Amino acid sequence: MNQKWTRAICTVLTSALVFTGPAVEGTTFSGYINSGLEKVYAKTQKQKDAEKKKSQAEQDLKDKKNEINGLKDQQQTTADDIKNKSAKLDEILAAQKKLQKDITSKQAEIEQNQKDLAAAQEKQQEQYDAMKKRIQFMYENSAEDNIWTAIIESNGITDMLNRIEYVSDVYDSDRALMDSYQAAVEQVKEIGTKLDKDMNELTAMQDDYEKQQADVEAAIVALENQKEQYASQIAQAQQQADNYQNIITAQGKIIQEQEAAAAAAAAATARANSSSGSSSYDGGGAGKGGSIASDYAAGGGKNPSASTGVSGSSVVSYAMQFVGNPYVWAGNSLTNGVDCSGFVHEVYAHFGISTPRYSQAFKSVGQAVSFDNIQPGDVVVYPGHVAIYAGGGVIVEAQSTKAGITANRSVQCHTILAIRRLV
Repeated sequence: MNQKWTRAICTVLTSALVFTGPAVEGTTFSGYINSGLEKVYAKTQKQKDAEKKKSQAEQDLKDKKNEINGLKDQQQTTADDIKNKSAKLDEILAAQKKLQKDITSKQAEIEQNQKDLAAAQEKQQEQYDAMKKRIQFMYENSAEDNIWTAIIESNGITDMLNRIEYVSDVYDSDRALMDSYQAAVEQVKEIGTKLDKDMNELTAMQDDYEKQQADVEAAIVALENQKEQYASQIAQAQQQADNYQNIITAQGKIIQEQEAAAAAAAAATARANSSSGSSSYDGGGAGKGGSIASDYAAGGGKNPSASTGVSGSSVVSYAMQFVGNPYVWAGNSLTNGVDCSGFVHEVYAHFGISTPRYSQAFKSVGQAVSFDNIQPGDVVVYPGHVAIYAGGGVIVEAQSTKAGITANRSVQCHTILAIRRLV
């Protein structure tokens, strides 16, 4: 059987497996490469183990991030509580400050009242002493029946009436003065009693504020301790999350290496099977093989880090599923037919990454990569052509109408104009 028939049969078998057959256990793409239907892209046990560990770490990381978010919410709630308690404490301190002014003012009133009471009592005592002297004088200079004495000894009715009136006026005046001084003393005492009551109320308020202050300060201390505990728990959880991320990265690297090796093996098999074909076998692109644009030459130091959560090896694995499908100019179906730019466009669209629909437009998307840093999944742009680097020195591409979608040509089959990393 000649090479042309071999290739045709393999294409038919590959398409049949893609469209009608179930996925073969242990493979990353549905199909076989030719060469006697030998399965060449089976997952190794190492890859299976890595995928299992990576999947578990991803779930653990998701759970840990949820835990961290919950702790942060609790920490924020505690911080809000501290803020509210601090505001309450400020209110209590402000009230205490005003209360202290009221107490000082009330104390001054009490002291003045005490002075007023002392003055009133002194005036009352002075009046009482004066009245006693007048009474003593009147007693010593008059008989017990001084009213009759005033009548008998008077020089006429007028003098008698004057004497009687004088005695009565002295008595009434003394009595009125004593009553007024006594009333003044009682009034000052009443004011003092009210001031003492007011002071007792103020001091009771002061005691209450001091208790409130102590309670709020204790609550703030407890909340601050709780906040610190949350911070410690978040730090521990973040460390665990970082460990899970390291596991994901390490296992992802193993998976990428295994997929790249498998892709390279598949491409090598396909390349070996087509090596005996006609030297006139056509392919997309133009320009002398081995040439690389100066901006992308080896040693350029361009090796950007990942910008998405998609691995290049995942892109290659997906693209390799369509090897053997037809090339159709301006086509947009990875199964029924697509051209070179459409192939790259549709493969990346599967991962939610937007790309141009014209081959030369790919020179300005993503990030530039030097040739010595090229990795599976990087986009390679040629004159009039674009492909995806599959690893192992080969590309997967919608090659031409005659060849269809292939993964058997060297990455340096034509002049390289650009190498771009989209993931």
